[in-house]
Amino acid sequence: MSFNRTRLPLLAAAMGLLVPMAHAQFLVVPNAYENVAASASGLNTFIRDLGNTRTGQLLINSNQLSTLNVGDQITGFSFRLWTGSTLNFPATTATWTDYTINVGVGVAPLLSTTLLATNFAGTPTMVRSGALVVGAGAYSGTGGPPRPWGTEISFQTPYVYTGGHLAIEVRHTGSDIVNNAANDFLEVATTLDAGYLAGDFRSYTAVGNAATLGALTNFTVTRLSVTPIPEPASIAALGLGALALMRRRKRKTA
Repeated sequence: MSFNRTRLPLLAAAMGLLVPMAHAQFLVVPNAYENVAASASGLNTFIRDLGNTRTGQLLINSNQLSTLNVGDQITGFSFRLWTGSTLNFPATTATWTDYTINVGVGVAPLLSTTLLATNFAGTPTMVRSGALVVGAGAYSGTGGPPRPWGTEISFQTPYVYTGGHLAIEVRHTGSDIVNNAANDFLEVATTLDAGYLAGDFRSYTAVGNAATLGALTNFTVTRLSVTPIPEPASIAALGLGALALMRRRKRKTA
């Protein structure tokens, strides 16, 4: 007897079995900076302010994604302020009229170019578009270092990981506030970082949210929110348990 993967939890629930649920996890890129600050430098591409439309790309080598399985869903990301921050960001609620995120299979970071479209190995998935609102103080300017992670920017459509390298592209219209020029920067791994030079990650930025060409820049440290698919072993154990229970009940009613 075979079990349909999507029906298995329903069958288990009907039989009173405990169903293993997938819990959201986090993956920090670059991996080395999960709990330590990457540098004392910052970049504000992804949180630029009034009148400053921007495009930014993050290219991530598959060696930084080793904890992901094909089929896992990436549901959002977050950043943290650089170590030079002393104030929370934003000072007041900030709204971007449009904050569009595209995610897809990327080329190997060392093979990336300033022509932004060519850094996707295929057609990317638009995972978010439309207005973005970030509440006052969403990013803490104290603690650490590193600073605490800020509020997650959630995807409207989860990205299903298909393996390989990853490219994340953000195009936004600039917020409706004016940033603090001395404070409002996100933590980065610089272009001189060993991982950057080795091709573990790359980043490009451009002026304008419709840019086609970018410039090589520091990599903004990013925490991906991931919902993993159930482990095959868990599914198999659940299937065997359900089968055994069905047989037991069948014997009782025979």
